[in-house]
Amino acid sequence: MPTPAILLLIATLLPLVAFLLLLFLGRRMGTPLAGYVGTALIAGSFACSIWAMIDWYLGASGGPAAGPNWGFGKLPILESIRWLPMGTPGHVFGSGQEIPGWLDVGIFIDSLTITMFAMITLVAMLVHFFSIGYMDEDGRYPRFFAYLGLFCFSMLGLVLGGSLLHILIFWELVGFCSYLLIGFWFEKREANNAAIKAFVTNRVGDVGFLFGIGILFYQLGNVTLPHVWIALGHAGSGQSITLADGSVFSSGWLTVMGIGLIFGAIGKSAQFPLHVWLADAMEGPTPVSALIHAATMVAAGVYLLGRIFPILTPDAKLFIALIGVITLTMGALIAVVQTDIKKVLAFSTLSQLGYMMLAMGVGGWVGGLFHLMTHAFFKALMFLGAGSVIRAAHHEQEMPEFGGLWRKIPVTAFTFLIGVLAISGVGYGRIGVSGYYSKDMILSNAGAFADLAIHFGHSHFYQLLYTVPMLVAYLTPFYMMRCWMMTFWGSPRQPKLYENAREIPMMWGPLVVLAILAALGGRVLSIQEMLEGSVAENNAWCRQYDPNFTGFDSIWPGESPADVVTASQISQFNGHAKAQKDLGISAPILGILLAFALYYRGLGMAERLMKIPMLRWVRHWLYDRMYFDELYFGALISTFSASATLAAWIDQALIDRCVNGTAAWMRRFATAAAVIDHRVLDGTVTGVGILANQFGDAARASQTGRIRSYVTLVLAAVALAVMLAVIVAFSK
Repeated sequence: MPTPAILLLIATLLPLVAFLLLLFLGRRMGTPLAGYVGTALIAGSFACSIWAMIDWYLGASGGPAAGPNWGFGKLPILESIRWLPMGTPGHVFGSGQEIPGWLDVGIFIDSLTITMFAMITLVAMLVHFFSIGYMDEDGRYPRFFAYLGLFCFSMLGLVLGGSLLHILIFWELVGFCSYLLIGFWFEKREANNAAIKAFVTNRVGDVGFLFGIGILFYQLGNVTLPHVWIALGHAGSGQSITLADGSVFSSGWLTVMGIGLIFGAIGKSAQFPLHVWLADAMEGPTPVSALIHAATMVAAGVYLLGRIFPILTPDAKLFIALIGVITLTMGALIAVVQTDIKKVLAFSTLSQLGYMMLAMGVGGWVGGLFHLMTHAFFKALMFLGAGSVIRAAHHEQEMPEFGGLWRKIPVTAFTFLIGVLAISGVGYGRIGVSGYYSKDMILSNAGAFADLAIHFGHSHFYQLLYTVPMLVAYLTPFYMMRCWMMTFWGSPRQPKLYENAREIPMMWGPLVVLAILAALGGRVLSIQEMLEGSVAENNAWCRQYDPNFTGFDSIWPGESPADVVTASQISQFNGHAKAQKDLGISAPILGILLAFALYYRGLGMAERLMKIPMLRWVRHWLYDRMYFDELYFGALISTFSASATLAAWIDQALIDRCVNGTAAWMRRFATAAAVIDHRVLDGTVTGVGILANQFGDAARASQTGRIRSYVTLVLAAVALAVMLAVIVAFSK
């Protein structure tokens, strides 16, 4: 097995070791040793990930399974194991190799895998380190770090998966771990309900995921990623595909399969309409929020789209683009009016994930995953910053209760501000913070997509896929700067809270590291180059068997396969220049200045605006999350509850009554039969027996009398004979 594969396997297993150690020995270790053990092992995972990245980048020789050409820009590594034999042989891929009906598990490593491992383990290590100080007063301290270890193991196992079956197994394990961590303070009813809500909502999305995998396996007999890419790599043309065995995978079923797989991503990444669990997940400890919203659970959905991208039809991509636009708009609008600092960040995450989904939908594979990486840095920074604020404010989370905290917790205030600038996309030309590069790429792709759609004769409504995200790009810096101003700026609104606020030095390190990554990660870390290398590696693998493979190129709308446009051909359209100009200066600056002006003197101006009836109504509507929870409760939960109540009544009033009535009649019949048996049959039998006995006794008595009579007669005869003999003798 090649060295990077071994290193990433070790990196995956170390958090599992942490979980097992803390599960059995955590109580004995106690606080803070359990935290140090968990942090040390995830640090070991990060070290293995960096070592694997260096080895991958240098392109060292691999084992026989990968050949000598794996590495950055060369070929990926596939180590596949046949697990379950299912179906019949006969599906032959481009290599001429017969692939029977097997469900495979195994590992697949390319530059995307390497980059994801480095990002996940780095953020997880910093969250672990931050948690040592944040959770030190919690009575279940060892259990918390045990759950973190299992969570990290699950996410790393998912990223390492070489088949959709492998991904599905760890996909469900990630969902289970999120349930444990969101409901960590299960004694609180809100936390318990939030955990159940997240778990159930994700299961709804997973139904579609399973359905898509089922269609895929039925058609191909295999769900290993490279095999699927080779077989269905031309799905982006929107045409039916003739498989190697002669069967036809119709374009309609390709779209249905793709949308099914997409629904799994919609659930995990909290996209409309399955977005309702994300804000409630804030009931978990703040480090959990940082991990879920930055590097693990919500990232899993976008990662899945990156892996299934080559097999998505244009209709499936358009579907996810529309979902992304709806979600990014809705999340930003709701975030504008939230007062809980963690919920502002939660709906901000919702909006940014919508940008990533939009990128995948318009063919921006690199842009979507690039924003996933940069978002992990600045969103983890802001969530940990929020944790520092909450800890300093003695677990108060309402921003109207804060004010002026930059004087008490300056490190948190400064690093949080860097996160605000990063998510806002501040920059110009080739100079900017991390979010500037990734968001600019997404908007560039969206602009080019809209131009190309109109160029090929599609509706002008395609322009909304660029215009709406562009407008939301003005909104993002406003609500994030509003969050910073309400928390750190101005005069203290609660003097007692302000006086008691303290910053814990142990939390500084993760905040400073993440602030540096949020500021410089867009260019310095070469994330974009690594993702482009991943495209080159996967294309090279697939083109060994299909020289015309184009699955990982950005596919754009066209009237026919001949009109398909790839990423290398979009430079003639003005989307990039338009996004660069609009986003580079105006959006972040205007949004930040508007928030600064509105909250410069505290909450007074905002409160005066709320006296306008229409604005007050809109605020209530947005604050209550557009009433989606009430809608789902009324339309779904109440309906299901009523159906369950009706089913219970039918079960009790009809089915149980019939069954119980039958049983009662059977009991009565058995009782009557017992009475008849006891009183009639047994009496008759007993009477007959008595009579028989009496007759027997009589018979026996009669027989004895006869014998006695006979003896008497004999004796009488003998006596008479003797008397006659005596008389005769004396007569002589």
